[in-house]
Amino acid sequence: MVAHKKEFLDQVGRLLSSQRVGVLATHYKHTPHQSLVAYLSSEDLRDIFFVSPKYTRKVAAIKEDPRVALLVDNRQNLESDFDACIAVTAKGTAEEVPEQQRGPFISRYLERHPYLEEFVSSPSCSFYLIRVQSYTLVSRFQKVEELFLR
Repeated sequence: MVAHKKEFLDQVGRLLSSQRVGVLATHYKHTPHQSLVAYLSSEDLRDIFFVSPKYTRKVAAIKEDPRVALLVDNRQNLESDFDACIAVTAKGTAEEVPEQQRGPFISRYLERHPYLEEFVSSPSCSFYLIRVQSYTLVSRFQKVEELFLR
């Protein structure tokens, strides 16, 4: 459990805003699957957005089982990571963003990831929202804290 909710969420928010890519974990045909995704978190940290081509294993997995986890960390592949690295896992459910609700999402997403404009503009892309149910934050390699949002 978390002793100080505001401090915990501030730390999660700083990590999510400092990184651009996370590892999305899904479950597909009785097998775990992971994918790299460029993401955007909402200001209140309750939602995380990402874009994916429609015909991928991750999209098929989300349609089969919408439960997902997104891991984001700040490791640098150095020995000091064991003391200095922090990682957050956002757990929740993913759903496709309806076409009529994509506008604000797309503009904010492209502000964060302007190099993905061609990718996002492709008609073969789908837009997803993770409704975060909890965050698990690991620091100093063994300190684990969890906060349930929903």
